[in-house]
Amino acid sequence: MSNAINGLVEEFPGRTRQIEALINWFGEPTEKAPNSIFIHGNRALGKTEIVKKLFKIWFPTFNYSILNCKIYFQLEDIFEVSLKHLTGKNNKCKNIDEFATMLQIICETNEETRYLIFDNAELLWNFSQTLVPALLNLPQWTGTNLCVILITQVPWEKFRRYPGITEPIQLYFPEYSKNILSCSILEKTCPKDEDIEFYRLFVDYIYSVFFDSCDLIDLFRVIPDLYIKFIQPVNEERVSRNDYSLLFNELNPHIELVLDKLYSQHITPLIENQLPIWSLYLLISAFLASYIPQNLDKHLFSKEHEKQKHSRKRRKKEINALKFNEQFTGPQSSEMERIFAIFQSIYQDSMIPYILLLQQSETFVTSHLFTRTERNNVQLFRCNLSFDYIKQISKNINFDIFRYLDDSFTL
Repeated sequence: MSNAINGLVEEFPGRTRQIEALINWFGEPTEKAPNSIFIHGNRALGKTEIVKKLFKIWFPTFNYSILNCKIYFQLEDIFEVSLKHLTGKNNKCKNIDEFATMLQIICETNEETRYLIFDNAELLWNFSQTLVPALLNLPQWTGTNLCVILITQVPWEKFRRYPGITEPIQLYFPEYSKNILSCSILEKTCPKDEDIEFYRLFVDYIYSVFFDSCDLIDLFRVIPDLYIKFIQPVNEERVSRNDYSLLFNELNPHIELVLDKLYSQHITPLIENQLPIWSLYLLISAFLASYIPQNLDKHLFSKEHEKQKHSRKRRKKEINALKFNEQFTGPQSSEMERIFAIFQSIYQDSMIPYILLLQQSETFVTSHLFTRTERNNVQLFRCNLSFDYIKQISKNINFDIFRYLDDSFTL
């Protein structure tokens, strides 16, 4: 058993603390486990895989049920599939009361702990607003040795919909460190016939560009194609393998295309899920804050400037991406208060509550559309979307972003 656990630690570097915490909580199959455990962190950080492998190593098959909430759409399925995992038999179950009764019968057959594990657990709220509180209370209701485990990307403060819900033990999976991530990428993606140090330079450069903009799944997806572009000038004998600066310069346009595609993948589902118009204005506000110097805010976003903009004709010449990159430096990080102030200036259809702006900003951080950093205990944010993408969003909602960009450049 210890060899299997050691193998798990080696397979998931940087996750020793999380693996040890789970093992301590689970104990032996007959030991009392916590009533509920809440596991959270961004995707591609090993949460679900570690839990799955621990249970495969540690527990008998019928002692646990693991459900991916993404693939079930009816409440009965949640109950019935969980019961089938625990008994090996098909059971009809229509509501939480029947579910609790059947669990009580199952758990009383012996003293071993039964585990109900729900991956993508935030989707449980879509079935019923009372389902999550009910699941967390099942151990107390049944009076049995039962543990409910929720796995999600959402932190507890956002996951719980209202106060008073039974609070579980929490386990956080942080982002991988650069060293661990680079070693993992090198080990899993380096071509067999490639010099490891040459490839390491490529990986380090890609990591420095992408680490704020995508997660590990995205990174593994884009690296093979980018490496083909990176090595292409060498294969064509146009550039020496030692001329790293020129190789990276030739790679940069391809990187920009990949970044735009990634951002599009992140924001398209948000828009398809009826992202409100004001949320798009929040994206634009963060973009303006990321590229326009703060000392111009009073001129560009004051009411007097609004009157000036509407009273004069704007030059028809628009800024393209090349000209934008030549004229503007950035992106720079800004305090959220500044972004909200710009938002209040450019979006005037209605008053959006501050709490909604904060919640939407958190969603953008999770989707990698915003990057959050901290300096002197102050949180700073910057927009990761490219100029071309923001230009398209602005066009879609009939917002004239060129007024601000044009005016800021001529000041």
